[in-house]
Amino acid sequence: MSVTYSDKLIPGYRGAVETWECDQMKHMNVQFYSSKASISFSHLLNALGLSPARIREDRKALRYRDLRIQYKAEMLGGELMYGLSGVRAAGPDGIKAFTHLFKAADDTLSSISEFNLRYEDLDTSEEHPIPLDVLEKAKSLADEHENLFCPAPMKSLILPSTPLKHMFETSRSAVNVWECDQFSNMETRYIISRFSDAASHIVSSVGITRAVQRERNLGSAALDYYVEFNKPIRMADAIILKSGLLDRKPKNFVFGHHMINCDTGDILNSTTVLGCYFDMTARKSVPLPQEYVDVPEENLLRNQM
Repeated sequence: MSVTYSDKLIPGYRGAVETWECDQMKHMNVQFYSSKASISFSHLLNALGLSPARIREDRKALRYRDLRIQYKAEMLGGELMYGLSGVRAAGPDGIKAFTHLFKAADDTLSSISEFNLRYEDLDTSEEHPIPLDVLEKAKSLADEHENLFCPAPMKSLILPSTPLKHMFETSRSAVNVWECDQFSNMETRYIISRFSDAASHIVSSVGITRAVQRERNLGSAALDYYVEFNKPIRMADAIILKSGLLDRKPKNFVFGHHMINCDTGDILNSTTVLGCYFDMTARKSVPLPQEYVDVPEENLLRNQM
């Protein structure tokens, strides 16, 4: 595609895919998409009047209420990419905005982050009215951007923020200082990285071991994420991830994740992930392995919703 530039699009990122950002599937890992999108997001905040200096002084900023991420084209080691952000709509209840990441060589859309933002205290996470000047600037930038891709609703059930049976522990950790911003809130990249790690445990639980993947020349990829942010995640918090198989389709799996504060039991965020398997040589999707079909119906999280 050819990107049509306008004064309502904010350039926010330009760089390359480093080899250490690629995983065993030989493409850039989801957490690094989020890292580059976060850089672009910072430029969007600045364009809205929320400069780093103002955020430090006021200790308030726009934060994700929810986040939708789609992955449209693989990024391989060494490939050049750039990011653009924009506002779709703005009002007193929040701002709807996006960041798109493109392959620089041919303007191919690689990843989409669409999000609803709320204005909150960075120390307490209390929500506040959006400052008038920020809201007015957002309205001046608001545009449907019809020439840019806008994702349809997710093609799966969405995991609720309530405990469900057949979810099991897939990650246990603490939030490290280098995983946080200057206000001790966990950065999105590291939240996404926990989901990426958890996927291997879910895959193993259905019988797809690393040896099986190598034998069948199988890779796996996330295609679509939806995250709802319920509670703040702070530096030094002890957190666990509980996950399960939410649903299955002829060519797709759907995972569900709850990130939980070990001290309070609060579900910090709930996440739905739709993905697929692909042939590592042809880089084309393949039918869902039989092991997923063999999972008992009653073990699917969808049956509790």
